[in-house]
Amino acid sequence: MPDMPRCFLTMSDRTVLEELLEHRAQYDEAFLNLLRRKLSTADAAPHAERPADVAGLNSRVDFTVDGRFTDSRILVHGGEHAFPDLTLSITTLRGLALLGLTKNERIVIENADGRTEALRLNAVSYPPASNRGEPALRSVTPEAENAPARKRSVVSLAAWRRPAAKAEADGPIDPDDDPGPRAA
Repeated sequence: MPDMPRCFLTMSDRTVLEELLEHRAQYDEAFLNLLRRKLSTADAAPHAERPADVAGLNSRVDFTVDGRFTDSRILVHGGEHAFPDLTLSITTLRGLALLGLTKNERIVIENADGRTEALRLNAVSYPPASNRGEPALRSVTPEAENAPARKRSVVSLAAWRRPAAKAEADGPIDPDDDPGPRAA
């Protein structure tokens, strides 16, 4: 069985892995062996204590497989089919193997058919949002970057919407009634 490097998990990442172990019936033996080994060698701490070069949930990781195939993905829990070229689920052998590794660490995993793969974590492009003090998938606007924390504007990247048209005070808007351009 391949060696398992020591890994660093946040407490919430560890909780997710423990939940995967509770639902073990849906995973093959190779995945479960890696999951048990990862949990037995992991150090766990709060999000704020995780170094920026450690792969965690919602981190973008650059990695190499067997020294020849390089990829960059965001580690996620589930949803592996939603964005197949963007994400890598920790419910896959590769995703689970990369979780908790530090930049430049290497891990050898054994697939269900007995073949082995050597994965190397080349970089963690950005740590999870919680390490930066921001909500996930949100960004502080450039104007607010230097503002006091209570005055910062947070913009959800998933919520850009055009304001709804206001109804006229004298009744509902008739969709067939085109008033044409408005006079200035």
